[in-house]
Amino acid sequence: MRPQKLSREQILNISALQFKRYGYAATSMEILAKACGLSKASFYYYYPSKEALLMDVLELTRQYLNTHLFRHCLEDGVCISQQFEQMHERAIRFFSDEVKGCLIGIISIEARYQSAEILEKIRAIFQDWEMAFYQLFKMQLAEQEAKILAKQSLADYEGAILMYRLNDELFYLDQVKQRILKQLVKKSEYLDKNQNPLVEG
Repeated sequence: MRPQKLSREQILNISALQFKRYGYAATSMEILAKACGLSKASFYYYYPSKEALLMDVLELTRQYLNTHLFRHCLEDGVCISQQFEQMHERAIRFFSDEVKGCLIGIISIEARYQSAEILEKIRAIFQDWEMAFYQLFKMQLAEQEAKILAKQSLADYEGAILMYRLNDELFYLDQVKQRILKQLVKKSEYLDKNQNPLVEG
C-alpha cells in the first residue's frame, strides 16, 4: 500500500471547501483531486466515489458539531439563558470562521436530488441540533413547549444563517438569539412568580 501524502482529515477539509464553493453536483472528482494536489488517478486511491467522500465530510462535520457546538455544559449555578448564549456564540464562530460552516446548508439544498444516504445524513445533523436545543430548553420548559421551541429555533437559525451569508450581517442571528432569550426569560419570570407567590395580609 502506498504511503498517504495527506491525512484523511486534510483531504476531508479541503474537499469540504470545494463542496462549499461549487455545490455537490458541480464538484467533480477532478476538482477535488486538483485542490488536494493529487492526480485524478491518485485521488481515487483515497476515495472511490464523490458520494463516499461527501458522506465522510458530513460525518466529520457531524462529529465536530456534536463536540463543539451542540454540546453544552449543564453546570450547577449556570442559568439556562447563559448556557443558550454560550451555544449561540459557538454557533457564530462556526458559521463565520469554519470551512464547514455553510456546507450543511448548501448541500441540503441539493440533498433531495442526491442519494437517500446523503439526505439521511443531512437530516441527522439537523436532528442533532434540534435535540441539543430540546435538551437545553426542557430544563425550564414543559416537554411540549421545549419541543416546539427547539423546532422553531432550528428553523429560525437556518433562515438567519442564509441571510447572514447573503448580506454578511449578524443582525439576523442576533435577532434569533434575542427572540429565544426573551421566551426563556419570560418563562423563568413566570416560574419564579408562581413558585414564590406573594402572600397578601
